[in-house]
Amino acid sequence: MSMSPGKRRHRRDYGEGHVIDESNAADDSGDADEQSKTTSPPHHNINVKSSSWPVALYVPNIMGYLRIILSFYGLKSAIQQQSSTALNTWVAASLLDLFDGVAARRLNQCSKFGVLLDILADNILRTIIWIAAIVESLKSHDDDETTITAKVCLWTGVICLEWITMVCSQCNQAISESGHWKDFHKGRQSPFWIEAIFKNNFKNLHGGVAIFGLFVSPFGSYVWAADRTTKSTWPWRILSENSALLLVRFAYAGRLLCVLVEFWLCIEYIRGLINYDTLQSKEKRR
Repeated sequence: MSMSPGKRRHRRDYGEGHVIDESNAADDSGDADEQSKTTSPPHHNINVKSSSWPVALYVPNIMGYLRIILSFYGLKSAIQQQSSTALNTWVAASLLDLFDGVAARRLNQCSKFGVLLDILADNILRTIIWIAAIVESLKSHDDDETTITAKVCLWTGVICLEWITMVCSQCNQAISESGHWKDFHKGRQSPFWIEAIFKNNFKNLHGGVAIFGLFVSPFGSYVWAADRTTKSTWPWRILSENSALLLVRFAYAGRLLCVLVEFWLCIEYIRGLINYDTLQSKEKRR
């Protein structure tokens, strides 16, 4: 598709099947009249090609609904002490996350709603698994009361932090130029470790460890709490208890990286709100 010489378009794929178009309204050579007309910052729009399907019924969005349903079905199974069924159901929900992006690209069914639904489905799944792990820990007779209390408080804190981070990132996306939460750190004085984790869309050692911890830590916590004694789920068929413990600890290390990123993101967003309110207050007093 041809474009006018005064505009440039860049396509960025965020790995979730949602492609962002970034367009600059003014040419680099500079046209004073054209630039004077450009009063708003460059847009970041989800590139949605024509589709005869209603957005809510896009195939990747239907997969998102299914992921949420599977998450709750897994919780039901966990409550009924069917740990193997629960784990397999949650794994299936996680695997669907790998295909909704492919479907969105192949079928030209990318949408802002799909971006939000994808994030919601991820958060709901992880929250449910953490809750199941908490329930199993409360029933455990292997740990003392202090250890159980510490686990419950820590895992509950992780759940709360994930949802707070989601609210902050989505609110920031709604009022800023950023087309995706993964661009939050851009244009800011980010610490070097934030840049290292976000580099190349998390496709690096630090980002890989963080993403691994984000998704594996709730699974590991549930399997360890619910099935450490009976060992009826499939991970125990391929891992010894020492190997499983090592893997869970490594996942916790990755989850700690995520916690640092989440704290930074929330603090930066809240600081921006406070600065905005301060400026507004000063303007009103003038």
